[in-house]
Amino acid sequence: MKKIVIISLIVLLSGCESGSGEDLNEQGRPLEEVIVVIDEEDDTADEGIQPTLISLQEHVFTPICSTCHGGANPAAGQNLSSIENTIANLINVDSSNAEFKRVLPGDALNSYLYLKITGNSLAGSRMPLGGSALPEDAINAIKLWIDQGALIPQSSNVSAKISNVSKQGGSNPMNVLQYENNDELSVDHLIGTLWQQEGGLVVVFWFNKSMDFTGLTVEQLLVKAISRNVSQTGNGGVSYIESDWLLPSENMELKIINDHSLQLNLTQLSSDITRLTIELNNPTISTLATRLGQQLDGDENGTEGGVFTYELSL
Repeated sequence: MKKIVIISLIVLLSGCESGSGEDLNEQGRPLEEVIVVIDEEDDTADEGIQPTLISLQEHVFTPICSTCHGGANPAAGQNLSSIENTIANLINVDSSNAEFKRVLPGDALNSYLYLKITGNSLAGSRMPLGGSALPEDAINAIKLWIDQGALIPQSSNVSAKISNVSKQGGSNPMNVLQYENNDELSVDHLIGTLWQQEGGLVVVFWFNKSMDFTGLTVEQLLVKAISRNVSQTGNGGVSYIESDWLLPSENMELKIINDHSLQLNLTQLSSDITRLTIELNNPTISTLATRLGQQLDGDENGTEGGVFTYELSL
């Protein structure tokens, strides 16, 4: 939820006597009091478990999971004793099943953690091992946290990154799924709900922190199309020639789903395109930053800045 911080600016008004009450409102507060809303998670105990990492750490990972997954020798080498350890050991980390990440942002059903706590046979024994299953509200909160992108606290020292990219499209039309709240949809549901275009392509970018997308336009993304053409050689053989060009903006549509996910729709794609390369955070055009001003670590080298490049084959 949002934490409200009250900053009082007391202005000495000429002619007003101290203690007269003339500079107070009906609630007895200074007339010049300013209320500033800071968008930080403030999970309180009376609200129960919330789908945020702060709440899950407080109610689940530290008191329950870290009894085994903590200390100097945590089970499976997975330390969940603090938010920093949880981020490092869960999000986009390979699991013991090569098909799954421990937490795949935006996709709980393909996250090993969720499979584990729900007792799915693909993940072996249900966790907590040898104990009671997690309460239903804890399981639901973990699922929703993952499906909403596995966001980490804004104040975390971890770099702001693109935590997952998903795509769907091509020659087969997609089935449109109906949901009431798009903010709570997983990757597959989100794509199915928001886009249906035969021969088109939709790409969704998930960020690990809340971003400031103010003023972001499709012109600030670079999308390169690469085609492979067959050419006849002099001896009757064939050779392949690749050519590339920047996709024009009329073939692209950018949608801001929420403050931590972007959707790029690509339409009217030529049938001879074999690959696409998408660049974000290119400093020659524009840079992306969190709502607290931390610049995106596009190349994931641990420092702010750098171009994020995503290549896909068609």
